[in-house]
Amino acid sequence: MSDTQSTFHESWHRVADLKPRLRAGIHISRQYFRGCLWHVIQDQANNAFARLNTPGYSFVGLLDGSRSVRQAWDICNTKLGDDAPTQGEVIELLGQLASNNLLESGTSPDAQAMFERFKRRRNRDLQGRLMNLLFPRMPLFDPDAILERGIFLVGWIFAWPGLIVWAMLIGTAVYTLLNAGPVAGKLLSDSSGLLRPDNWLLLLLAFIVDKTVHESGHAIACKKFGKRFGTGGEVHVIGIMLLIFTPVPYVDASSAWLLPDKWRRAIVGAAGMWMEFALAAVAAIVWRYSNGGSTLHAFCYNLMFIASVATVFFNGNPFLRYDGYYILADLLEIPNLLGRAMQYATYLARHYLFGVKRAINPSETPGQRRWLLVYLALSGVVRILVCTGIILFLVANLRQYPQLTLLLLTMAAIAAATWLLVPLGRGTWYLLSNPELVHLRGRAIGVSLAIAAVVVTALGIVPLPHHSRVEGVVRTENQRGVYAQSGGLIAWFAPSDKLNQTVRAGTALVRLSNPILQASLIQAQSRLAAVRIKRRKALASNPALAQILSRQIHALNQEIIRLNKRIGNLTISAPVGGVWTNRALRLQLGGYIPRGGKVGTIADITEPLIYAAASQGDAGRILRAGSKRVELRLPGQPGHVIIASLARAYPGGGNQLPSAALSYLADGPFAPSLHAKMPNQSAEPFFMLVFKPTGKVRLLPGQRIVARVRLPDQSLLTDIVHDLRRTLQPGTGL
Repeated sequence: MSDTQSTFHESWHRVADLKPRLRAGIHISRQYFRGCLWHVIQDQANNAFARLNTPGYSFVGLLDGSRSVRQAWDICNTKLGDDAPTQGEVIELLGQLASNNLLESGTSPDAQAMFERFKRRRNRDLQGRLMNLLFPRMPLFDPDAILERGIFLVGWIFAWPGLIVWAMLIGTAVYTLLNAGPVAGKLLSDSSGLLRPDNWLLLLLAFIVDKTVHESGHAIACKKFGKRFGTGGEVHVIGIMLLIFTPVPYVDASSAWLLPDKWRRAIVGAAGMWMEFALAAVAAIVWRYSNGGSTLHAFCYNLMFIASVATVFFNGNPFLRYDGYYILADLLEIPNLLGRAMQYATYLARHYLFGVKRAINPSETPGQRRWLLVYLALSGVVRILVCTGIILFLVANLRQYPQLTLLLLTMAAIAAATWLLVPLGRGTWYLLSNPELVHLRGRAIGVSLAIAAVVVTALGIVPLPHHSRVEGVVRTENQRGVYAQSGGLIAWFAPSDKLNQTVRAGTALVRLSNPILQASLIQAQSRLAAVRIKRRKALASNPALAQILSRQIHALNQEIIRLNKRIGNLTISAPVGGVWTNRALRLQLGGYIPRGGKVGTIADITEPLIYAAASQGDAGRILRAGSKRVELRLPGQPGHVIIASLARAYPGGGNQLPSAALSYLADGPFAPSLHAKMPNQSAEPFFMLVFKPTGKVRLLPGQRIVARVRLPDQSLLTDIVHDLRRTLQPGTGL
């Protein structure tokens, strides 16, 4: 069976005379993985699974309670020859079956041994839950009987009729959004408000609804295909999982592993996302036709976002242990893909680095070995990035609340223990106590210390290029704001944002309409005509009245002059020559501009400056470095680099952003103040840095710019520690 192990094993005498057998109630199904026949063993009592190849199953099948392990092994050697399992593999196989409580024996100590195995298994489960404190699970009840009775009502969802309905829903939703007109612009603009505190409740409700539908899809698909292929499709657990302290439902659909067809297993894995996309389609249609300011409209937007974008990035991600992972494992026909990849990496280290000759290779083919190595490397990077990103995201968004500091520190400590301390502890314990290193312990410890030294050197000593990234907006020294002298509705405006086109003083820029002013002018003119008639009549009979009416005529003439002036001011002209800039008007066509409201800017763009807002930590490093080389890039144009230098800095820290484009509300880096008394006020103080482009460049006032400032080289570990301290201690100048 294996050409890498000796046929005999020094511990064989411990198991040779035992007479075990598989426990009663064991369910066995046959499956093909990569063209090879395997046997999947399930204990329906504790939902434990084991997978055996043909030689392993042949050996286990000979264990009937009356035949000893030695006798079964001798028979396998006679029948299977070189394919028979070695003594070491038999010991490992029996240990795996016993640890999952799949074996029983007629000997009297067996009950105690089974109880000990149960306690060890329970302890492992408890340790796994403690290691996963960010995602604890709490089982609630057994839904299998409900699914058994109701599957005939909902099973069609994962058949051809369900596929047709699903495709029609998706198509209708896409067509609705593509033809939504101006409303379609809110698909992106509204995303900036998803994380506002006033949206948290709707976001939480949408998340719970989405995950309820998601888990229902897994349960329905598992039951449907289980009954169809005769494996039962039992779903015995439904419960609540705290996902980043948010309660969401989950179901245990692990019985799908018994399905003989890998495509059906993949469909069970994809059933949750299948249902989520249908839910997102319904939410999109309701969002499109609901009142824009209603709670239903906002709820549907949250639901549409979570059930589409979030499910693709998380559930569809094959490098996290969610749906995408199990789908990939089924299609590659490598069960327990991540576990096998870690076992293979451990095998390589034990066999080639530590010199353990009897290390078992968990891979079965050269192609599978390549898959395991590639998957382990990619999944390790992605899982660490996602976990770290979640924690940093929560720290960045919740650090304004001091009462949550202990919670955030606890989460960071759990992550550090999970990803660093526990693996280091296990590795150290293996090096110091594992019996397979009795004669190789010195070599293993030496190699491990050498690897650790290389890693520490690479992370903590080798200097790497280092940069700081800040965002800003374009301003000019010579620019004038253009303001409305009369309020009105925007009827027309001149094109803006054209670098090669300037306007002269007096050029019409915006035309407003104000029906109230027009009506007031007509009314004043009518009143003037009526008073003039009365005055002509009074001249002959009542000179005193005529004098009063003359004063009324003068007042009405002044009012008409004032109204004509206000109506004339509805056409807004350029006060000086320059480049006319205003991007907001194209989104406000038909909107109302109050008297005194700003409608744009006229600027001389020959010498633009970039006013960037930098956090106190970034500003401190930039000023200490004294960097004279700065690279400027426009968002969406990463290939266009503008060289600039730091012209000046305003110390002391301020809260008034140079533009609203730098706040969270416009996808900027600064959180707006919840108690702002002035517009564009940030929650945390910042330093204003002014960059001056080198040479002649043409930039528009108000454009967002990303500045990349070169800093002295430093090691990766130093950079990580610095960023962590700055995140946990905001407002410092570290």
